Amino acid sequence: MMGRPVVRRVPLKHWSATEAFGFVNLTVYGYLVRVLAALLWTSWLRASMTSPVLVGSARMANGHFPLWAYRGHLWVTSTNATADDVAKKGAKTTPRYAAKEQWWWSFVDPSMRGVMEGMDRTILGLKREHQVTWAGLTKAQRSKTTSTTKGIGVRDNRYIPQWVKIHVVLRDKGRCVYCGEDDVKLLEFDHREAWSKGGSSKDPLNICLGCRPCNRRKGDRDWGWW
Repeated sequence: MMGRPVVRRVPLKHWSATEAFGFVNLTVYGYLVRVLAALLWTSWLRASMTSPVLVGSARMANGHFPLWAYRGHLWVTSTNATADDVAKKGAKTTPRYAAKEQWWWSFVDPSMRGVMEGMDRTILGLKREHQVTWAGLTKAQRSKTTSTTKGIGVRDNRYIPQWVKIHVVLRDKGRCVYCGEDDVKLLEFDHREAWSKGGSSKDPLNICLGCRPCNRRKGDRDWGWW
């Protein structure tokens, strides 16, 4: 008869996830646990912010045991432990969130990574560390920021980058922010502050999902999703 489930967090110094050529080598206590696609590892880490993810088994002195990812950490458990046991044990553990490990990092211009991280933390229910956003800047500050980003090769036109579109769809949960319409055939990307008035196409804080009827009624007026 098995005893009570055991759940233990693996100290950060005892595990690593090293990426090379699109693959990640996951090592725990000096032993290679598995080699997996970098995209899969990134996906698991992201999913682990809200619920435990079984990622393999860890080699210990007395055998191999289940290895879980939860809140960005790794956890070794007894074989009778469940996802609920891991969630209960790690409920009060501070999430380990690293922006460089997120799927969007390599797609985002360096000047916008702070904004993207703040938005990403909000989506995941984590504490925001970047409080300055495009929406909170004065016109003079926006002008300076635009000049700076243009200086490093960012051309702010009507084109909305793919990373911005993906982030906006996730944030707005695939619905029009004005009426709740979720028919993908009717949904469009809308500028909160109209592009014709200087609104950015490269800032996810200035883009939202809107259905065609709502966008037509809005015109170039400055509505918004917050």
